Amino acid sequence: MDKRVQAKIQIIASLIIFILFISIIDNSFKSLRFDLTENKIYTLSDGTSKIINKVSDPINLKLYFSNTVTKDDSYLRTYSKRVIEFLQSYTYKSNDNIKLEVIDPIPFSDEEDLAMKYGLQAVPLNNSQDSIFFGLVAENSYGDYEIIKFFDPSKESQIEYEVTKLIYSLINIKKPKIGVISSTPIFGAYDFTRNEPTPPWAIVQRLQTLFDLELVDQKTKSLDSYNALIIFHPKKLEKIREEQILQFYNSGKNIMLFYDVYSESDIDFRDPSQPPKNGGIQSSDFSELLNALGIQINTNQVLIDKELALPVTSQQSQQPIKHAAIIKFDKSSFNLNNDITKSLSLVTSAFSGSIEQLSKDTTITPLITSSNNSNLEERNTFRYLPDPQVLISNFKSSNKKHVFSAIVERNKGKAIVVADSDIASNYLWVRVQEFYGEQVLSPWANNGDFIVNSIDYLTGGNSLAGISGRSISLKSFTKVDDLRQESEQKFKNKELALQKKLKELQDKLKIKSDSSLDDENSINEYENFEEEFLKVRKELRNVRMSLNEDIDNLDSLLKFINIFLIPIILTILLLVFSFFKKRRAE
Repeated sequence: MDKRVQAKIQIIASLIIFILFISIIDNSFKSLRFDLTENKIYTLSDGTSKIINKVSDPINLKLYFSNTVTKDDSYLRTYSKRVIEFLQSYTYKSNDNIKLEVIDPIPFSDEEDLAMKYGLQAVPLNNSQDSIFFGLVAENSYGDYEIIKFFDPSKESQIEYEVTKLIYSLINIKKPKIGVISSTPIFGAYDFTRNEPTPPWAIVQRLQTLFDLELVDQKTKSLDSYNALIIFHPKKLEKIREEQILQFYNSGKNIMLFYDVYSESDIDFRDPSQPPKNGGIQSSDFSELLNALGIQINTNQVLIDKELALPVTSQQSQQPIKHAAIIKFDKSSFNLNNDITKSLSLVTSAFSGSIEQLSKDTTITPLITSSNNSNLEERNTFRYLPDPQVLISNFKSSNKKHVFSAIVERNKGKAIVVADSDIASNYLWVRVQEFYGEQVLSPWANNGDFIVNSIDYLTGGNSLAGISGRSISLKSFTKVDDLRQESEQKFKNKELALQKKLKELQDKLKIKSDSSLDDENSINEYENFEEEFLKVRKELRNVRMSLNEDIDNLDSLLKFINIFLIPIILTILLLVFSFFKKRRAE
């Protein structure tokens, strides 16, 4: 046989074997998946993987998506595919301990009734009379269930956090009991000026989903039952409570301390949404605890950072100006070798302090630090500060980084210390929105993630750390979105033209039907209008179907490129290289 023919046969045979191999892999080893997205958005975080590994009893995920009703909505259908593929990652990772079922709740069906019984939210579809379901029910073998009412496309970045939270709640892990000692109204209070209660801060809502959170008040006689403590801006605590806290830490239990030099939220339990009066000079005063930790936070000095200053709007100017005392810590500030902070993107603080080591027996592991272009400013500077630009114009750098937050270890206990309490205030990290009568948290910074990760670390879980931090940096498929928009635009103009023509025909039909059709010409004209009307309606349906087909083909093409084409090209190149190498040898 000719050597060239033989070589071609070898190449073809190799390709066939390769494709068969890929098919076997796809069917037999579904857990073997490659995520080629820019930020690995289909790759589950380490925290999620740890939680999935704890699933011993089956968990059923039921995704209710109105597939029939959304047949003409290409955007929602494409988004639903991404959600389904992401949920499938959970089933593959769990070795089928987590199962996924996709249900189409057709109007007036038993499935629709069941979706409403679970409490899923029916949302109106655009301007039509139809409503759609796009929610998730997670149910364990004991009949317990948790739900996501609706997958809002604008909240795609938070999917992993929401889904993992559901699974975490269902695997019957006993939540760590956390005691909270606070001098600010983070659990809500009563606003006597408005004569109405104020809601708990968003961070409390976030923590309550993952931990057994309890406010330590005057009724609490002992701290022994708590796995860890959150000490939030301690000020004017009773002596007996201070002694209990010191005993708690010295016994080897862990704490998270928010120690503030200038608290904007300390307003004596009035209204946390309002700025403090009299300059707001409210500092923590539990120096005995700092001594026990072997650290110092000077309450007369406020951390300022020229490089990381957050732009704000002042009363003097509507243009945003940088406020050196309101800091946006970014990737350069985080300890990327620690699970608490390695996945964070942005943490904001206001009028914070700096942590310094006092005792040689203390080990400090910095978590968040300032830039080198920072310094400490006297607190009295901020008492009557009319223009934040003064801080920048008079700025002198210390040419060193200051520690904003750190893991502090001394003797038996561990503590995570944060030189600020405003970090937990809503205005510094989250927007609270209403969605069909319920509050929805939309984080724009990782403050909440940092606090959750810290508490998880102190309670020994280390499972949730890093899950929610992905939400800020998570990006959609920019290339896919561009192509999708291009495809939609291709048919949009035609669709609009057809809709306009359809409206004109409807108006003409109405006029003709209302008038007398007593002559043959009028009858023929009416029939022509009617025929054209039906033709345009059919064409419009075809256009919409073409749009969906175009996007589906695009999706299939990208999958083929990612899964097959690149490996095939590499295989061909390898075979060609081997062929020429063999020829040279001959």
